[in-house]
Amino acid sequence: MRKLFALLGIATVASLMAYNWLRDDAIWHAEKNFHLTTLVGDQNGYILLPPEFVAQPFIRRIVWSPDGRYALLVQTVVRIDAPQNPQNYDMRHRVLAWSRATKRLTVLWESERTQTDINPERDFQFAFYKGIPACLLAVRVPSEGLPSWSVYHATLGGNTKMLGQFEDAYFLSPPEDTVRYLVFYLRENEKTNYLYAPVSTAGQLGEPRLLPPSLIEFGIYSMLSSEFPEYQLWYHDGKRLVGTHMEFKPDESGRLVGEPKSFFLWDPRTNTEQAIPQAEVRYYASQPRTLLRTDTVSQRVVHGADARTTSTTWLTEGEGATLIAADSEIAQVSPQGDALLYIAHGAAFYRALTRMDTKEAQALQERTAVEPYLKNGKQIGLALMMYVQDYDECFPPNWGNTEVAHVILPYVKSNEVFEVDGVFAFHYLMDGQTLSQIQSPGETVVGYLQLPNGRVVIHADGHVKWKRD
Repeated sequence: MRKLFALLGIATVASLMAYNWLRDDAIWHAEKNFHLTTLVGDQNGYILLPPEFVAQPFIRRIVWSPDGRYALLVQTVVRIDAPQNPQNYDMRHRVLAWSRATKRLTVLWESERTQTDINPERDFQFAFYKGIPACLLAVRVPSEGLPSWSVYHATLGGNTKMLGQFEDAYFLSPPEDTVRYLVFYLRENEKTNYLYAPVSTAGQLGEPRLLPPSLIEFGIYSMLSSEFPEYQLWYHDGKRLVGTHMEFKPDESGRLVGEPKSFFLWDPRTNTEQAIPQAEVRYYASQPRTLLRTDTVSQRVVHGADARTTSTTWLTEGEGATLIAADSEIAQVSPQGDALLYIAHGAAFYRALTRMDTKEAQALQERTAVEPYLKNGKQIGLALMMYVQDYDECFPPNWGNTEVAHVILPYVKSNEVFEVDGVFAFHYLMDGQTLSQIQSPGETVVGYLQLPNGRVVIHADGHVKWKRD
């Protein structure tokens, strides 16, 4: 019985080793043949699958849904009526919904033809519903008259309906509630009333209610009144907002500075406030943020007498970075860190990310970097074998590394096989030996290419092997 268990254990270990070897070899084969990109970060490794086309130019903003299943794209389409007169043009602004599962685009909103540009960041607001493929959408189209904000409810499949037009509008999105809220104000007889109204998942706009004065004061002080969607301070239950009563005191320069005096919770469902001690304030803990970041770097590109400034997009994690695209200024990683949307030459592209162990990614990256030099080493080994056949099975005398390379050059046709990063790196170790003098050609080293972190070793039978320093 013990022998049986021992045999089963050996078989299990062998199976796991074979699985890992096949898996690593398959990943390396895919990277080599399909040009997958790898990123070695401080805590994780990643494989970036090849880019997939998403949308035509000109995409100017990307907004992922919190679950990473959808993305909203702000697009401007430019049409020039007469090529000889490029000043005669018009534009259409659009909001597109892209499904990661189906890879399909849907138009949620489209402007009339206009020659007026809009700001993709300041003139659009979005609020996704929790667990529902729907969102609230607010668009500000410049016009002389008021109101200027048009608010819509849209299913991400393309069913959009207008909720109304407002002089100003913002969204409240409780992270653990299914309801979303529209915040706006009305001016009557030089008095401004701040209101909010619930919007159901089906797009039904509820009865407006007055915001409590303490919340208005808190919102105005903390700049929430103009940036509600980005800087909401939700209580840990994800349904109530944490507000503060401020106390203002002059600093050394005489400028009034506010400090929290007391805290309260506001429930938007009931429009009620509740005092809470500072020691009991716990803010909502959203899902862990991905360590991945996108970084855009501007650089000067020169070609002859022409020069221009372009931007490149990099994907980074800690100190690790990999190039995503040139001539690209916009990129967003999905909230889960498993996908990337970016804009290159105005068009949108998608890349899926596969997380892996850092050591695996390092080995894969190293193996990929060494592959071209393994090919060069094989050419040198084959050239030496051809020389041996032509000269009575004798290896070249050791006249020196560069001289031996020159002797076998007719068999390889290019000096580049002897170089690493443009520098001559071939080292020759034989000195006129014959094949009959070599007892183990497969274990005898005849030369190598020196790389910064190792050697491509060339054996007497022509095969090559990577050896790390």
